[in-house]
Amino acid sequence: MPDGELASEGGGGELIGDLDGPLAVVDRSGAVAPVGVGWRVVWAVGAGDRWHVAAEEAAVRSGLIDDMPATATLMRVPGGDVILRVAAGRAGPARAAVLEFVNDSPVAVNLAVGVAGSIRLAAVRGSRLLADDRAVVELGRTPGGTAAVDDGDVWRAVRAEPSAGNCEARSREGRAAAAAVIPLAPRVPLRVTAAGVESRSLGSPGGVGSPEEIAAGWRAVVERAAVVDLPDEAAARAWRRGIAASILAAGRTESSAAAVVHDRVGLAYGCTSLDWGCAARAAVVLDRVGLPDEADRARGALVAAAERSLLPPLVAAAALRALASRRLRTGRVSGLAEWAGPLAEAAGDHLNPLTLEQVAAVLETEAPAAARDARRLLAEASPISVSRSVAGDELAGTARRSVAFGGDGLDGVEALLHCLAAEAEDHLVIAPTLPAEWTGAPVDTSGLLTRHGALSFSVRWHATRPALLWDLTPADRSATAGPGDEVALRCGLDPSWTTSEPAGEVLLS
Repeated sequence: MPDGELASEGGGGELIGDLDGPLAVVDRSGAVAPVGVGWRVVWAVGAGDRWHVAAEEAAVRSGLIDDMPATATLMRVPGGDVILRVAAGRAGPARAAVLEFVNDSPVAVNLAVGVAGSIRLAAVRGSRLLADDRAVVELGRTPGGTAAVDDGDVWRAVRAEPSAGNCEARSREGRAAAAAVIPLAPRVPLRVTAAGVESRSLGSPGGVGSPEEIAAGWRAVVERAAVVDLPDEAAARAWRRGIAASILAAGRTESSAAAVVHDRVGLAYGCTSLDWGCAARAAVVLDRVGLPDEADRARGALVAAAERSLLPPLVAAAALRALASRRLRTGRVSGLAEWAGPLAEAAGDHLNPLTLEQVAAVLETEAPAAARDARRLLAEASPISVSRSVAGDELAGTARRSVAFGGDGLDGVEALLHCLAAEAEDHLVIAPTLPAEWTGAPVDTSGLLTRHGALSFSVRWHATRPALLWDLTPADRSATAGPGDEVALRCGLDPSWTTSEPAGEVLLS
């Protein structure tokens, strides 16, 4: 398996999805619960010794594939592992979760794939598993054994070596479950598909890309972002993971907004206030890493929610910053001329000075009369400092947690961005809080978008003294500066240093 595919620690479930947004949550056992439904796909393996039920086994490890929204779960069986990889793809015209099982042991095993959860009618018909009379899993082949129960304990029936053929079970209490048994030869992948909440049909898994191929597609998108070369592997992984997580959060469109599902560990997914908050955070991250088109998808979801007055105060304030970021960092019309008033009213007491300053800076270009109101409120507020930053000694833990299974990917990339560059209205701080353990190691960044232009810089060391090479493009995209305006540059590695030169190199103290 690729280096870094598995995390050694983590929390609950992991979201998978595509540019249209999250599709399902995968828990630590590899169970797949599509967003907005009451059922989940579960699995077990019949080896030479016994049946191994993934949800009950201690020897199960889960992680991300290359830090992308694709998961890998390994379950130990005699002689090796059975591996389940999951990602979101397309099965015909429909979005679907792609589950690929690989027997990495030397002998054949039996694989049982089931549907369980809140189901009144569970069935196996041909190559498909059904939940409440809807085809939800396509196996791509006829199973050698099938089972359906009305009490939720489908594994008891599977252990009894059921015969082949269609079967079904009904439960008024919603405890119906069904499973299909398929032989799994060594190192011959078996791919199945599971329907999303909006899927009306489910195509054959034969033409669907593998989860590893889907992860490679995600990597290609992530690689369009700003480039960083960091001395810490966890930080480098957190950068990749965070950008992918931001793109996924940006896709939480109206089609998924109505759906909320609670996974097995009690986490809520769908477009709740938490999700809109993630979309607002993602928009700013994506602007800063140079992916404004992806950020616009998040802003579109926020505006759609604002039109329906769905944003709670904290998220309304975050939405103001997300819209302001469009003008401040990319030079595009922000939409604040229309939305500053309604969002400010919704934000209420959560209009902090940082938000007010950014909104005022944008409105001075797009709606000068409204800018005066924002400046008045800002004058009445407490003084602000440069954007909040994560202390360097906190970065390692934040990065490690963000790349763990079930971790918050946005946390890691936000922490890194705050350590690499901090913005204010009239100045920019390069490397404000690099971790102490990076002392003596090279750091390179290219293409970070700030409100004063695109920033690239490198840090090298001469004994104990840092050398800084920087380049800041003219701020002709900025709402607060013109091409001829000077921006004060500072550096966290030497608080006494400042310059207005847009490019250069210096040996710091």
